[in-house]
Amino acid sequence: MTKKFNRRSFIGYILASSATIFLLKACASSPSTMILTENPDNDSTDSSGSSKTFKIAIALPGVITDGGWNQSGYEGVKKAAEKLNAEMIYVENVAQPDQTETLSDFARKGYDLVVGHGGQFDAAIQQVASQFPETFFLGVNGNIAGENYASVTTNYFQVGYLAGVVAGLMTKTNKVAYITGLSFKGTNLQGRAFELGAKSVNSSVEVVISYTGDFNDIAKGKEAALALISTGVDVIYHLLDNAAPAVLQTAQEKGIYAVGNTTDQLELAPKAVLTSAVQDVGGAIAYVANLVKNDRVKGEKYVLGIENPEITKLGRFNDVLPEKVKQKVEATQQQMLAGELLFEDCSEGSQEKVCIK
Repeated sequence: MTKKFNRRSFIGYILASSATIFLLKACASSPSTMILTENPDNDSTDSSGSSKTFKIAIALPGVITDGGWNQSGYEGVKKAAEKLNAEMIYVENVAQPDQTETLSDFARKGYDLVVGHGGQFDAAIQQVASQFPETFFLGVNGNIAGENYASVTTNYFQVGYLAGVVAGLMTKTNKVAYITGLSFKGTNLQGRAFELGAKSVNSSVEVVISYTGDFNDIAKGKEAALALISTGVDVIYHLLDNAAPAVLQTAQEKGIYAVGNTTDQLELAPKAVLTSAVQDVGGAIAYVANLVKNDRVKGEKYVLGIENPEITKLGRFNDVLPEKVKQKVEATQQQMLAGELLFEDCSEGSQEKVCIK
């Protein structure tokens, strides 16, 4: 059961009294087309035998049709709601100044699990959680843990490093780039992992980092890609949402390579995308939602890596990748799985880095 609101209508919903429950189903012919159907029999029975509807809410910084970060989060919560016979609500385009209010509104409405979709929600979750001890809060790709809140991430160190290995071996100019929206811990660490991966196979490579100021602004994404390409960058790794297709397609138009992120993005620019750092954040959210529903969740940082290939892995390889590059990627993955190549957040003060043990 799903309810959709934008910021304005969500506030109206919170203030209004409504007992109607809806079930949201995706139309088979078009994932973005949805049918709302009343479902008054959606109660589930908990372990004590009492009837109670488990309720999940998610606040998204962008739209659920971006083909990347926001869509993956929405689909993960939707999948979890269906599996757990739960009620679901989501709000799109939640700006940073509105995060605290949005999360608080969800908690006041009695949602059992409230998800902030992105590390930029960390501070808001920490601020709100103590006020609503009966609600469990989850920060996706965050770095927080407490009494009634946790974070869950895919192991972006691993896939970011592997993306760097591919870029470092495929560059001809020895200049590659990482484009993302904003500078905070999660985005910076992904960039650092990419840099370390590239330099592990190519000591001459230069890694340029570019912040567009917005994960969703298509024009800014394209502008950043063009600026980087003009300086000699010939492989771009991105961490963007709605702006991602523009970056990948710009790379293709200009005859350079790119590495996708979050979903397998080969089809967005089949002549440019070498592979993708697939991170099923939706699956990671569903993993924690199941723990919350069954009272087994802990206030800790959950990290799901390539040992969970259904959640974290590299996507399809482009046919242009030489066999020796594929073999190097596979050997590096085996090192990770064997515990020979480990990653640790070794942040000290404001200096953020990734250490390899």
